[in-house]
Amino acid sequence: MRPACWRSGWPNAMSESSCQSSRDSVPALISRPYLYALGGSVLIDSLLRMQIVGYYISQSYKPDVALNLIRDFLQVSYALLLVFFLYLLFSKWLPRLRRCLPISRRLMRLLGIVTSLQLVANMISVNVTIYRLHIESYELLVESLSLYIAINLAFVFWYWYCDYPLRVTLQDISLGSYLPQGILFPEEQIEQRFLKSDNWIPGPIDYLYFTILSSNCFGSPEGHMLVGNRLKTLQIIHTLFMILVFIVIVARAINTLS
Repeated sequence: MRPACWRSGWPNAMSESSCQSSRDSVPALISRPYLYALGGSVLIDSLLRMQIVGYYISQSYKPDVALNLIRDFLQVSYALLLVFFLYLLFSKWLPRLRRCLPISRRLMRLLGIVTSLQLVANMISVNVTIYRLHIESYELLVESLSLYIAINLAFVFWYWYCDYPLRVTLQDISLGSYLPQGILFPEEQIEQRFLKSDNWIPGPIDYLYFTILSSNCFGSPEGHMLVGNRLKTLQIIHTLFMILVFIVIVARAINTLS
């Protein structure tokens, strides 16, 4: 359930210490679907990594010291990140989930960062592989679809992580007013306008819907608004990821279908 500090006028509704506590950890059951999304992203990344390794094994290519170093560095980096992710997952998160203990935001942030670095490593690897092995047509479309799904799953987590429960307020000293930070969903606007209340809580489907439409539109979908620099920066990064997938990889795949 959304903490009271999310609602308008939260400084009067909840003490600063209790709100700080809610910002430091999240109940295990609430965080579970979003950490599952991270796990799904890592799984797809692993399958994509296996596909890339298969390309190098099955195809011949000209030796190149620089490209070999880049390839080996990316492979080692990805392997280390994967091992670290699995360590955090099985030794830190799952034991707390089984005991229904709150999950610290620091742990979730670390899992998200590791997953994102794996995505970056795979995107670089795909582009290096395209250049070196001249991967074309249907293989590129499959890789593009895999990256599209993996990126969306990772950003479902990040949008939720930045939106819940950290709707921090900005205090305008001159006006003495508070501006809540976060994603403004249409349901919230409808509720505030017609019901004069602020009880609606976004769930996994809402964040998934927002993420997928943001990927397809290269920006916030209609009816949604981002308030706060952190979420705007996150969406800029998300858009850059999707531009790389759609323009660089998908465009090349379409051009080589013939």
